[in-house]
Amino acid sequence: VAEFMHFCSKMLVKEPKERGKSPAMILFCSFEQQFPLIELAKKYGLNNYINLVFRKNFSAQVLKANMRIVGNCEYGLLFYRDKLPKFNNNGKMVFNVIDWELDKKGTPKLHPTQKPIALLKKLIKIFTDEGETVIDPVAGSGSTLIAAHKLNRHAFGFEIDRIIYKKADDWLKREIIMKKEIEEYGFAVSELRETGYSLF
Repeated sequence: VAEFMHFCSKMLVKEPKERGKSPAMILFCSFEQQFPLIELAKKYGLNNYINLVFRKNFSAQVLKANMRIVGNCEYGLLFYRDKLPKFNNNGKMVFNVIDWELDKKGTPKLHPTQKPIALLKKLIKIFTDEGETVIDPVAGSGSTLIAAHKLNRHAFGFEIDRIIYKKADDWLKREIIMKKEIEEYGFAVSELRETGYSLF
């Protein structure tokens, strides 16, 4: 974990002089992992944090539902150095409890810890601007990269599992093609072909 935190701290750009332009790092974790991660982050200059709670309207603990209260939340930490990070709230209050929106039907499920694109888009919109860069050092399915691409951000991801990498790479390439087709034709020609329908 220390190597990961060191790597992430080096990937964050330096804090600019202007207020409200600083970078941030979001780390998904379990409730129990939050406290040791907060202390570890301080060793790498990430001195401040905001707890994040991602609230689901379902629970993976269905079998325990008749025995006890079941969990329906995932947790995360927003780390930053000294200055508050960029914050695009459009004049609205943003709570640290965020609804977990499921992906649309048909979205590939490539990795066991894959995060929903809608959730990732929400976070990316708040903490980055168009044209900026999003980095996911544990890219897995590539859903962070796809969310960033949909929002006109540059994105880089790292994945050590070759099989997962190949699946994520294929998915990302399809999404890039579809976005270009939608911009050019108003709909995704390649998606239409996959259904077996034709307009001609």
